[in-house]
Amino acid sequence: MQKISLVDETFDLNFTLEYKLSIQLSLDGFSFSILDTIQNKVIYLYHQELFETEPDFLLKRLKSIYEESDLLHLAFKKTCVIFAVPNRTTLVPDEIYQSQNTADYLKGTMMPAEGATVKATFISPVKYWAVYEIPQMVYRFLEEKHPGAKFMSDLNLSLPRVAGTKNLLKVTVLKKHLIVSGIDELGLHFHNSFFYDGENDVMFYILGSIKASASEPQTILLDGMVNKHATIYHRLKQYFTDVEIASNPKNIHYSYLFDKLPDARFVNLFNSFS
Repeated sequence: MQKISLVDETFDLNFTLEYKLSIQLSLDGFSFSILDTIQNKVIYLYHQELFETEPDFLLKRLKSIYEESDLLHLAFKKTCVIFAVPNRTTLVPDEIYQSQNTADYLKGTMMPAEGATVKATFISPVKYWAVYEIPQMVYRFLEEKHPGAKFMSDLNLSLPRVAGTKNLLKVTVLKKHLIVSGIDELGLHFHNSFFYDGENDVMFYILGSIKASASEPQTILLDGMVNKHATIYHRLKQYFTDVEIASNPKNIHYSYLFDKLPDARFVNLFNSFS
């Protein structure tokens, strides 16, 4: 899926002040979606895979996308910009977090990238701060294009959806990265991301994460590049009774065009509307 563009027939460029725009920049690409607040319906979805990792080339590709889309230059009722960068993100408990030490928290877990800016957003339901790093030139570009937008980590959307769940393991499958979070009634007790190369790696990291947790999960919830036809889903079903694929938020409606989506990779983007 190098590129996807789904536009409901009710979409109207003249009514963007009644629309909410959510943008996500992730390791797997650049996506944006639009919610019509009058219909409470998601009516637009765009996704473009990005293969650039160097900031200069990434910025050049983003500029190209914005030049091709008049839509992204319009004013919206509300705009949200989400960064999904698990390889450049760490979590810090609220009880020890101090804003003046934000950059140091990241340095404690990884080598800082040159020319990057470090941001932090609070995840209230789990009482952790997501501290993440973004190329400064990319962050400034998006900030200039969307003044007044709310910027956040993808964890600000994914973790609150499952906070307070009894013994759940949440697994997000990206193209080359895996994000694993263990949650129970007391809160978040495990979180890590892994680079993987093949399904055996995925199984290894999931089973290893379970072994590192205090107890076996009652439910494994999968999202990202996965569906019920995926081999990893069926392999997990051999070991665990309750393996589920995350569904889109049910408190909003979706264009019938979205029935064509092959997997659960846009669930978190849609979470920004609910």
